[in-house]
Amino acid sequence: MNLQLLDFDCSDDADGVVCWDALAQPDPAFNPALLQEVIQVLVWAHAFDTQGPGPLENGANWDFDLQVTLLPSGQPPLVAAPRFLQSTGQLILVPPPQADQHMALSLTLSGTPAFVQAFCEQFDLT
Repeated sequence: MNLQLLDFDCSDDADGVVCWDALAQPDPAFNPALLQEVIQVLVWAHAFDTQGPGPLENGANWDFDLQVTLLPSGQPPLVAAPRFLQSTGQLILVPPPQADQHMALSLTLSGTPAFVQAFCEQFDLT
């Protein structure tokens, strides 16, 4: 499955933890598509390991950090609190972006080698 709006960069640390970071700030017309890609990634990750995300140092296979900033025209940036509902596959932002509002999104996934390999295969990342 190819991602069109999320462009991930990979980094790893000395302990073998691999992180995939994606930053996106599309034209407001692409906000729904961007959020749908985030949902696809999170639905897949939850299906990979139904234990869900958690600290890798506590034995979890994967974790994520999602940050969304709304950029209203002529006003200061506004942090939108994201909440992913695994049971329904919904991503809720509070407050939600307006149709013509720019949005900056950061998604970081970290995981064990097995998670990272499956993630790369699923989303055609090299």
